[in-house]
Amino acid sequence: MLERLEPMPLDALEERAQRELSAGLAEVIKYGPIADMTFLGWIEENLEALVARQPQALAHAIRRSCEIKAWVVGQDEREAGLRAILNFGHTFGHAIEAGLGYGSWLHGEAVGCGMVMAATLSHKLGLVDAAFVKRLAALVARAGLPVSGPLLGADRYLELMRVDKKSEAGEIRFVLIDGPGRATTKAAADALVREVIDDCCR
Repeated sequence: MLERLEPMPLDALEERAQRELSAGLAEVIKYGPIADMTFLGWIEENLEALVARQPQALAHAIRRSCEIKAWVVGQDEREAGLRAILNFGHTFGHAIEAGLGYGSWLHGEAVGCGMVMAATLSHKLGLVDAAFVKRLAALVARAGLPVSGPLLGADRYLELMRVDKKSEAGEIRFVLIDGPGRATTKAAADALVREVIDDCCR
């Protein structure tokens, strides 16, 4: 006899829906730092409308995200390198997902935190100032996303990131912010990455 499943309470369904919306917003937010600071400013001004699922705000966010993605892909149809910037936040994010076990954090939650960590690394490399990192972290937090990574240990983070698809011969390649609205991919010394993990994981 099949076990009768109890329906999920409405408040639990709403909480799940809100969490998934926040996770989706991470993939919208990323387009500002890598390509369009005007769009980032628009997200900051309209975040409450996005969180409230206002159709006009959501439609604009989705449309602009698709435009930026299409522009990036159009510049790099053969995946020679530029398209990798679409993975901003994903190197740290994938390590968080794998380290915790897939499903513990939603993908967008891990990416949101990963963007803060990648921006912090960008700052340590002298590519952006501290104000930029603070601005991005504040927006990620306002979207309902974590800004502090889990305590997996620096060795574990590095181990997981070395198997990331962007790594080359064991060298971790990060998508970094090369000035507001611009992104690049480059390696960073393990010691510097350890500093980021120490700073950003609680």
